[in-house]
Amino acid sequence: MQVQYVTDEKGKKSAVQLSLKQWKELQKGIKKLELFEELKQAFKDMEQHQKGNLKTPTTKQLLAQL
Repeated sequence: MQVQYVTDEKGKKSAVQLSLKQWKELQKGIKKLELFEELKQAFKDMEQHQKGNLKTPTTKQLLAQL
């Protein structure tokens, strides 16, 4: 991965430049990570539902979230 840094007149890095292809790959990775985190939370919620620590929403409530 080729990364270019943009610096100010003092040499302090202020930005990063990536190719468009690299940017798209990075975005895909972020989306996968977000999905993974959502799945982790869903499993935690399911466990809490099973333990009775979290009230199970009704079908009507679930559909209202869509």
